[in-house]
Amino acid sequence: MATAHREDADHGEDNFILEIHRIKERIQIIAGAIDYTNKKQPLVRVCERAEGTAQLNFPLGVVLDENTGDIYITDRWNHCVKVFDTTAKYLFKFGDSKGESMMYYPRGSTICGNRILISQSNHCIMNYQLDGKFISKVGTFGKGNLEFNYPQGITIDEFNRDVYICDEYNNRIQILSENLHYKSQFGKDILTKPLEVKLNRDNIFILDESNPCLHIFNKDLVLQKNIISKGKGQQVIYPWFFFLDNSDNILISDYCSNSIRIFNSNYECIHKISTPEPTGITLDDKDRIIVVSGASEKCLLIF
Repeated sequence: MATAHREDADHGEDNFILEIHRIKERIQIIAGAIDYTNKKQPLVRVCERAEGTAQLNFPLGVVLDENTGDIYITDRWNHCVKVFDTTAKYLFKFGDSKGESMMYYPRGSTICGNRILISQSNHCIMNYQLDGKFISKVGTFGKGNLEFNYPQGITIDEFNRDVYICDEYNNRIQILSENLHYKSQFGKDILTKPLEVKLNRDNIFILDESNPCLHIFNKDLVLQKNIISKGKGQQVIYPWFFFLDNSDNILISDYCSNSIRIFNSNYECIHKISTPEPTGITLDDKDRIIVVSGASEKCLLIF
């Protein structure tokens, strides 16, 4: 009888733990359900007319330091990264003009612990401390492992710390370790000019330039589905960057239609924000959309 009681207790404890996990998941879903419909005009706007070194010249990628909230922007035509605080106040910039640490048309970026990784048009990945101190670089031009032909979007898997890189003209994704050692690649027979990659717990989302199309792979690198926006109000013309929120809503910067399109987890367009030439996009911990605006406007916008 004692054994039976113990088994019942163990079973009850397991059910209790499972229910706690379910409650946590429901809380996360509720907490992450952002109302995007009230986001229409920017709360903050920093443009090329900003004073001195705060000026942007074709900003592309944008990523946040989760510890400080600081905003890191790859400023493509200025060949540097510019850093702003949570109020969009300019802090500093980094990127050398020559030598091994030369920054050359930076594009995508991701923060990996206390480092920032940046993809560049000279076919390499730059590795910096968050204060701008250069650490190392990896990659060269080519088709082999750790070789690139215009690396674009870059992101880190928060669950295993692997780094995923869009290798645009090699039509593939390369996967590196957190220490930037080559691990594997995929997508060669499916992707055509991948631009951006993001991950959640279960899947890998890849934005393809040529279609345009959003490919969804599972973590075993098996293609699950292709999402192409069709129908009135659903189309995207030239998506360049995107971001996944905690509810798996997808925020897409549609550069040529001058808008941000927001799709729910069923891939239905639920909101559109008009803004000129949006490129890099992210969300902060206050549910504010942070987006940069490209070649003509050259702005940092916060909605």
